Amino acid sequence: MIEGDYIRGWDQMKKRRFITLFIMIACVLSVISGHLYYNNKLEETAHAAKLELGKKPAEKTENKDSTSSSQKADTVHFKNAPAGIADLYNQKKAAGESLSFTIVGSSITSTEEGNWAKLFTEKMMDTYGNDVKVETTSFGKLTSLELANEQVYTDFIQKKTDVILIEPVLWNDNNGVSINDTLYILGQMITGVKDTNPEAVVVLQPSNPIYQPQKYAEQVSSIEAFAKEKGIPYINHWEAWPSVDSEDINQYVTELMPNEEGHKLWAEYVYNVFK
Repeated sequence: MIEGDYIRGWDQMKKRRFITLFIMIACVLSVISGHLYYNNKLEETAHAAKLELGKKPAEKTENKDSTSSSQKADTVHFKNAPAGIADLYNQKKAAGESLSFTIVGSSITSTEEGNWAKLFTEKMMDTYGNDVKVETTSFGKLTSLELANEQVYTDFIQKKTDVILIEPVLWNDNNGVSINDTLYILGQMITGVKDTNPEAVVVLQPSNPIYQPQKYAEQVSSIEAFAKEKGIPYINHWEAWPSVDSEDINQYVTELMPNEEGHKLWAEYVYNVFK
């Protein structure tokens, strides 16, 4: 009897040990499984983060490109130009036409390489392409009286140009022609332009400045006053040059005429008005 009880007790003890061992093994397997699952989730999270980071540069580039295109599309041309030119440009462009732009002046204004008018034309071409066509008419060394007598300016008046930028021939008139005659003939020229094309925008500007001008400076002031009186836009590019009372201006003028730097300065100023 005692032996039977002993055997049964031993069997029960073995069962308890087996159950305990099974539980321990199950716990170990559970811990290992949990650890593997946790590591796997970490790897998945890290991989997802890498993919997200990989996407961000592309999104940034896309935003930059989109912003660049938007800015280009939103560019407002002729925003600094005299009133009416921007609207005229937009009307022409909408109709598939080019805005015609004519520069008129003395020998200081020409189509020669390095001349301010030539440089200005190139800048406008780079900005507008075929949307704006710039032409230059130079009167050379003719005075205002000679222009009136020979009707030299008739050709460009008949072109029905949209915008005309005039440099009155003050240098040519400096000796022998009164400022009153200069202004009278200038007025006749502008009237002719308006009669041919009432929608045309006429703009005046002076010739280049020089060191310590006297009579010439008075003539320039008269042109500016004339423009103000007639309600004609006036581009005062003199403000971009060194003072006429400073010898620094001689860095831009050689023998009373603009040198290379002078032409560049002049062209840049006028371009900034019409860009």
